Order: sequence, then C-alpha cells, then structure tokens
Amino acid sequence: MKILFLRVGIDRGCGGTLSPINADGCFEYVPIPESKPLLPGRAVLYSHIPARSGGSLLKFVSRDQPAHFDPEFGTFTYGEPNNPKRLQLLRLTAGDYLVFYAGFQGPAVSPGTCFVIGLLKVREVHSMPDSPLWPPSALNHLANNAHLRRANAEPTLVIVEGDKCGSKLFQTAVQLSDENQEVLPKVSAILGISGSVRRAVGRWVPETHLLSASSWLESLK
Repeated sequence: MKILFLRVGIDRGCGGTLSPINADGCFEYVPIPESKPLLPGRAVLYSHIPARSGGSLLKFVSRDQPAHFDPEFGTFTYGEPNNPKRLQLLRLTAGDYLVFYAGFQGPAVSPGTCFVIGLLKVREVHSMPDSPLWPPSALNHLANNAHLRRANAEPTLVIVEGDKCGSKLFQTAVQLSDENQEVLPKVSAILGISGSVRRAVGRWVPETHLLSASSWLESLK
C-alpha cells in the first residue's frame, strides 16, 4: 500500500483567495479556475456547483467563470498531465490512497492553514489510450473529470479513478499544518511527513508510517 498527499483547491496564487472554513471544521471545497479552452457545453461554472452552506460556490469567488473541478467527488476522479505529479500518480495502484488537502481561511484559523479534505481509495489509474478521438471513448466513464472537459487533447494525462465505496469528500476538514503551512507535530508523528506543505507537489507517506497513516485516514472517513 502507498499513500500520497496532494494539495488542491483555490489559493491566493491560483484564484486569488482561499476556501472558507468554520470553527467547527465544516468547509467548502472551492476548486481553482479553469485555465484552458473547453469543449462546447462542457464548462462547469462556479454558479453550477452547489455550496454546502446554500447557494453556489459563486459567492466565494470574484466572478463567475469555468471551474477546474478536479478532484471531483461525484464519480471520484483526479487527473494530471504534467510532471512531477503525473509521475507520482503513475506509481499508485489499486488499494492505495490519494489524499487531498487545501489552504483555508476562516474566523478560527490563520489564512493559509492547510486541512485534509478528502481522499480517493484507488480503484484504477488510467493513462490516455492511443486514440484519434478526444476525449477517448474508452474513458467515457471518467467524463466528469475536468481534464476530459477540455477542448484540446492531453496525451500525457493520467486519471486516478477512486473506489466509490472507499473514496470521500469529508464533512469536516482535519487540520494538517500551522499558519506557516508546516505540518503539525502531532500529525507528523502519524504520517511521517514533516516540514512545509505549501507546494503542490505530492508528499509520500514513508513505509514506516503506512500503518498509522492508514488507520488515521480510516478514522476520518
């Protein structure tokens, strides 16, 4: 078993803001803005995405525009065409965990504090088939993924498909870092991950901590 932690969601560098979180840990997962042209009729606007607190995610961003809704927790997928994250995804196999965290702002936290928000228990990892079609018809079951909504082919794209029974967007987020985006000591002892989680490159749980980390993740679900 392997466990990979990845940073996702809107932040001040990509989107100009942070996802909101309440003192009780209830949160909104706000994806980053889409940066590429999309296929006709395939855009998901912020105003299309329901907010847990009512209304839509539009109230948390500066303007309505297509969102790069990835990961998505309807059919449980996450995609990446670029290295080094792409190569990290290719190391995952069935039964592994892909865990997501994001930076937040709220009345009880310093802006930028990172929280774990959900995970995919890997069912399958898909590389793009050799096909003249875009999106490839063989991956129609992954059509909700943001990368397969794009107008132009991404031949290096890798998509992780989560097991629907083991994947989840949490109801409450779990604090991962302090206000400086350094992993909390008590969490580091469980995960074996330390230092900064500011960057979007994934962090692997070392073999020495796989048992404690997997037990911790299961308790969050």
